Amino acid sequence: MRTLTPGLFRFGRVVVLVAGAATSIATASAGAAATTDSTIAATLDGTPIRLEAVDQRIAAQLLRLRQEQYELRAQALDAMLDQQVVDREARAQHVTPEQLIEQRVTAKLVPATPAEIDTFFVHNRGQMAGRTLEQSSESIAAALKSSRLAAARADYVRALRKRYKAHVVLEPPRFAASPDDDPSRGAASAPITIVEFSDFQCPFCTRAEDTIDQVLAQYGDRVRLVFRDFPLSIHPLAEGAAIAADCAREQGKYWEMNRALYANQSKLSAPDLAATAATLGLDVERFNACMASPESRAEVAKDTADGQALGISGTPTFFINGVMIVGARELDVFTRTIDRELERLGQSR
Repeated sequence: MRTLTPGLFRFGRVVVLVAGAATSIATASAGAAATTDSTIAATLDGTPIRLEAVDQRIAAQLLRLRQEQYELRAQALDAMLDQQVVDREARAQHVTPEQLIEQRVTAKLVPATPAEIDTFFVHNRGQMAGRTLEQSSESIAAALKSSRLAAARADYVRALRKRYKAHVVLEPPRFAASPDDDPSRGAASAPITIVEFSDFQCPFCTRAEDTIDQVLAQYGDRVRLVFRDFPLSIHPLAEGAAIAADCAREQGKYWEMNRALYANQSKLSAPDLAATAATLGLDVERFNACMASPESRAEVAKDTADGQALGISGTPTFFINGVMIVGARELDVFTRTIDRELERLGQSR
């Protein structure tokens, strides 16, 4: 019978101490066999410590792990489906997959016009590191071409998936993201509810707002947006901005304040917030009293606690009928998720 000699043994991230002259593997196996209840993680003087209690301690981390596992699987599945439908169509056309993409996608791309390059330069001047339009034109044209190529390829592959009847049945984890009593746009009866946790000092959140506006415009009364606060500790002015938005809500101008805060992220100090309130036509005295109210701070704290319980660690984070999307993602990420939800619910896209 084999025995383990005394010492430290490492298994991945777990270090096991084997003490005494010799520890029998058979003895250890017998001890493990004595506990047959799979819900028990450990015992202390015969009293069980159950996995449920362990999981409750790390509930938020486990939720994040579930989401990460799903995203990895979904990405791998998408890549597999994309490649298989392209391969199938290439065989049908008697060409290689590379030739198929070249013929059906790349060859049909239209180069960016000078006007489009000018527009891109104007909207992204701050990222040009001081270069002139003439100095940047070539790299802008290449960037636009790359972006259009990716979009055109995605459209083409999406059409192939439909032709070959690709149907994704992999289910994402669903989180119980409550809309609570927070500000919303759209009807409560909408089949799709997007619960957004955001931070007014977060630059990525500002970028995401444009995408959400496109989503609401595209889906109309089929989508409802609920906005909840999640000011990050790294943004010292975010909590005050969130309170300011809630105080503007008291006077019927929540969304006006919401937009103003995102549009002026460099002006979120207390005096700036009061000035914004005045610009929006709010009763500033009433606004300031609300800002100092413990109830207003408690409302933001409640949103933050609910977000933490869902495993949120960054902003923006969205839940589309409970399906998590993290970050300022492309419009296509939102539309694909919403379309799948509408299909699941038996509604036309």
